[in-house]
Amino acid sequence: MTPCEVPHRRTPIQQAGFTLLELIVVLAIAALAAAAVGGGAQAVLEQARYRATVRDIGNFLGRARGASVREGRPVAVRYAPATRQLTAEGEGAIALPEGLDVAWQLPDMTMPPGLEAPLFLFDPDGGAVGGALRVARGTGGVQFRVNWLLGTVERSSLGGGA
Repeated sequence: MTPCEVPHRRTPIQQAGFTLLELIVVLAIAALAAAAVGGGAQAVLEQARYRATVRDIGNFLGRARGASVREGRPVAVRYAPATRQLTAEGEGAIALPEGLDVAWQLPDMTMPPGLEAPLFLFDPDGGAVGGALRVARGTGGVQFRVNWLLGTVERSSLGGGA
């Protein structure tokens, strides 16, 4: 056998692979990238949660109004601050996340003794009576009101966001 015909064998030192130092460097870079993206991802997640809550409130109030007209009965919408829930008679409830600032103003209306005024009251004839519900996050927020004549839900931006 000539020297050219001898198969080349690798010694254990020459085998392919990564050194421990290379693996540590890659893991350190991955950890730095995850830390940089993690803070931004949390802010994006909170913004998405806020927008979903605003959309859910608008849809919930629209469903309450629709049920009132469709079923020919008044539907009262109330806010329970202890449980952070918005409820409507016969329409269920939605919970408002802890991270949002919620403020409300009840309408000026006379109620029978022992009954609290609802936040919004949708009439079967299409009209409505209501106060205001404000949902805010940071410097921006949204306020919900109802049009007394048309019964429509109106949403307006507060401060720096919607």
